Amino acid sequence: MGFVLESIYIALVILCFAYFLVLLQYSRNGWQFVGLDERDLPSVSIIVPTLEEELNIRNCLESLLAIEYSNKEIIVVDGGSKDKTIEIAKKYPVKVIIDENLPTGWIGKSYGCHVGYLASKGEILLFTDADTTHQSESLKISVSHLLGTESVLFSIFPYQKANKWHEFLPSFLYFLSFLAGGPRNEINNPYSKDAFLASGQYMMFTRKGYIKLGGHLAVSDSLVEDVALAKLCKEKELKLSFIDGVKIVKTRMYPEGFSQFYRAFRRSIWGGLITLAPWRIMFVIFWLIYFLFAPYFLIQSFIFRPSWMWFDYTIGIFVNVGLYLAYALAVYLYWIKRGDTKWYYYLFFPITQILNFIVIGAAIITGLRGKKVNWRGRYYSTKDKKAIIEKPFETLKSIPSSKKVKTEKILEYKT
Repeated sequence: MGFVLESIYIALVILCFAYFLVLLQYSRNGWQFVGLDERDLPSVSIIVPTLEEELNIRNCLESLLAIEYSNKEIIVVDGGSKDKTIEIAKKYPVKVIIDENLPTGWIGKSYGCHVGYLASKGEILLFTDADTTHQSESLKISVSHLLGTESVLFSIFPYQKANKWHEFLPSFLYFLSFLAGGPRNEINNPYSKDAFLASGQYMMFTRKGYIKLGGHLAVSDSLVEDVALAKLCKEKELKLSFIDGVKIVKTRMYPEGFSQFYRAFRRSIWGGLITLAPWRIMFVIFWLIYFLFAPYFLIQSFIFRPSWMWFDYTIGIFVNVGLYLAYALAVYLYWIKRGDTKWYYYLFFPITQILNFIVIGAAIITGLRGKKVNWRGRYYSTKDKKAIIEKPFETLKSIPSSKKVKTEKILEYKT
């Protein structure tokens, strides 16, 4: 029995790394640019949905206002924050819209993006999170790539900053999303329909493309609007472009504490799972099994004589140590350029991964039971969720707006 289990383990590791190497081989960044004359820059509306973001909004707006782009407007859409988010935002020359209403069938962030779209004027729409900061040249680079690739949706993965212990945990979960999303070359191929991924921290559309896609209305009740919009792009055979943008945009997502990290991923993991192709989820499961096997066989090799028929005792130890470190190294090499790291989080990954296992398990149990998930005081049901909700885009402007909607400032910021 031991020999059979060990043989399955070796075969599983080979399969995991074969798939991982394929992903790396076909996941080159692929920036493409088109020349932009300063006098002919298309207008851009930058839309920032917020709710209880007083820790982030100042840095975000200051970085957006410092962007070197002569034709932009910045729109903050707040869902009724009770902290100082609105007070801080009103100090800057941006358009601030407060809408405490959340119509039935909408997730708060998607509704905020939708309200921002209705108030926008730009030929290009950029939806970005309040916890992001942007380099001064980021918008020109992104607009150039969007137009150069003729994409309907262009999304980048920002650099993930971390300080507190729990902020280093998402690297493992993002590694799994990398496995599930497919290689970047396939993600960026409109005819490869089962490979898709996007980051809601930075999503850029041409206005015409956004309308053709169906906007956030099309994914109004998705718990992961970014992945759902990426999937919708593929279903409609529209051009999606997703690459790493770690040099031009940064984010720090969970400074408030572990509970914030737990609630965020408990909400998003289930929403992501129901959008993905089953066979890609299978490789995620393989890597999770690999995680469980690696420490088990490592410990066993030191305590018991391994039953390897083709290895002696000493070689068996070296093999298990190597396979254990290989897992840690794979995640570390994937993440080292994408976010802040601490090497011991990877060396002792069974300890850190068990916390992620708790989050994954809680997300799956919550989703299967159709229970509600909480985010910033709002509760969303996971029951009977659909990845894509088909609705005619013409009804966008007929969504009833709350009487509490207030535009605090209407200032188009031009450098």
